[in-house]
Amino acid sequence: MNRHIAMLTTALACLALSVSQGEEAKSRFELGRSQKLRILVDKVMQPEARGVTEEWMIRETAEAGFNVYSPRLGHDRLDEVRRVSAWCAKHGIYHMPWMRGSLTAPKDASADGKRMLWETGSEQPLWSPNSDEFWQWTGKYVVEYARMSVTDKHLIGVFLDYENYAPGRQWNLYSLSYDDLILRKFAEARGIELPPLAADARKAWLEKENLHEAFARFQIDEWRRRCRALREAVDEHNPTFQFCIYPAPGTPFMVEATYPEWATKHAPLILADASVYGRPSEMLPQSDALKTNRKKLTEHMETPKAAGIPFMYAGGIDPVVRGADPEFSGKNAVMISEVTDGYWIFYEGPKYQEDHRDYWKWFTRANQAIASGKFEMQHEPRETPESWGFEFSDGAGAQVGLKAPDRSGPPVEYPSLHLRSANLLVLGCRQGQAVEVELHNVPVARYENTLVWDARNSQLEKIASGEIPHGERQTIRFEPKGDGLCLLAATAGQCAFRVCRSNVPVAVFSGKGMRAIRGVERLYFHVPADAKTVDLSLNTSGAETARAVLLDPKGEVAATMQTSLDTSSAQLSAPVASHGGKTWSLRIERADQGVLEDWSIQLGKQIPNVLSLTPDDVFTITD
Repeated sequence: MNRHIAMLTTALACLALSVSQGEEAKSRFELGRSQKLRILVDKVMQPEARGVTEEWMIRETAEAGFNVYSPRLGHDRLDEVRRVSAWCAKHGIYHMPWMRGSLTAPKDASADGKRMLWETGSEQPLWSPNSDEFWQWTGKYVVEYARMSVTDKHLIGVFLDYENYAPGRQWNLYSLSYDDLILRKFAEARGIELPPLAADARKAWLEKENLHEAFARFQIDEWRRRCRALREAVDEHNPTFQFCIYPAPGTPFMVEATYPEWATKHAPLILADASVYGRPSEMLPQSDALKTNRKKLTEHMETPKAAGIPFMYAGGIDPVVRGADPEFSGKNAVMISEVTDGYWIFYEGPKYQEDHRDYWKWFTRANQAIASGKFEMQHEPRETPESWGFEFSDGAGAQVGLKAPDRSGPPVEYPSLHLRSANLLVLGCRQGQAVEVELHNVPVARYENTLVWDARNSQLEKIASGEIPHGERQTIRFEPKGDGLCLLAATAGQCAFRVCRSNVPVAVFSGKGMRAIRGVERLYFHVPADAKTVDLSLNTSGAETARAVLLDPKGEVAATMQTSLDTSSAQLSAPVASHGGKTWSLRIERADQGVLEDWSIQLGKQIPNVLSLTPDDVFTITD
């Protein structure tokens, strides 16, 4: 369809819709404008009905003050899509089906040369964004939703998820693909002959031939052509139908193709940001976390502003992430809505019969505050105590106390361990002995972050806090009020930090995964006498991989595990045998594939979840 004719058709259709829908249209078109978006992507209520949406879910969503319901499952069950839209209309809210923006490709020859191929040469089992199969599948559902929306006035758009969930994940979807399809098209368009190229040699060859920039532009133009065709097909039915895309501000595919082609005056692109799901660090106090999240959102919104497109921006919340407790999540929703066009929740983590009620209470309060413009709710004092999730287990998995080793004398120099982002240190303290711990804010790449630290006692009562500038080393000093454990939370943003020396025993809490970068020669931990196995979990991401080697008390290898380009997590389990009640250790080194960069390690439930840098600093369980 001619672009100018399409624009005229769109304008006339919008006028017709506005006349025919009357007051209902006025309410729908207030969403994201005078009425903040409050979108629920449901993964908590649907499981109660085995993944099917039932009317009570929409009723409860509306009663809680949400104005858009997006069921996580059911995008391909079109009769159910119609029922959900009807229920949304009945309860006065709106509907956006949720669907992935990616399609699994088969392993057989039918998909050869058509799968997503990253610049590293790693191929994922996903249809390439350059394949007909990918676009036919996407259009099949999106255009049908647009057709439905002509009569189902409460079906307002589609929520497309471009997070990369497939094995061999590199980045989110999509960056340039180097698959056979697009390479052949590019070569034909340029009149060049392609030599045989290995998967991992394609980008380098294009760069060597000074063709990479042209290849990138060619592929982006192909994406835009496909996106334009989809927008035009949608506009033939409903030019006000909106695309909501995640994760914003966006991948190259999203920014370069969907921005200019899917965003229109009558259907602004809804951008769903995931960077503020929870606290930047679970150990960051609520007020500081809200300030940091606010800054992220204002910075991220500059991307669509610079693109000059019509858009609505919505910050996201996900209760499953670290530090996203019910009260923080509610106040985060209020903060997000103050600085953007609304918020959305990827509602996962809570169980409907358990902690759902706590989250629902805070989201209901947040929605009431947002609807009435009372954004100051975010600054109200905490009603529930803040917790860092600090607990320990014995060999049977029961919660127990932790005992520090008896160590005195001059400060101990520690071997290098670069802790990434946020970690919690456990200190063995004594009344009357001033604590001295030297930390180094370690630069990583081009990031420049301040190291923020916060010392508390085991009841989380504040002792001291401070900051260490980028690249600097400083000694933290404070006086504990009694014998026992103290906690030192340190957050380095995108950088890293290390413990250089300390005059008290130090260990790193691994209850939710100790995060680090690069290798480490040894980390030590106590295995209780009644433990049956030593269990470890290792996690990496994308092309970053690692190997973990478990060593028994004699220093002999008990087990190993590694991640790969295709598998980002690994687990091991080794029998304790006669080595209970002793100190074990582990080391992190390069895996067979990939590069050794970021990784996280977590001890199993039978082991006290703290890791020490020297055998003399190993913490044990209390008697």
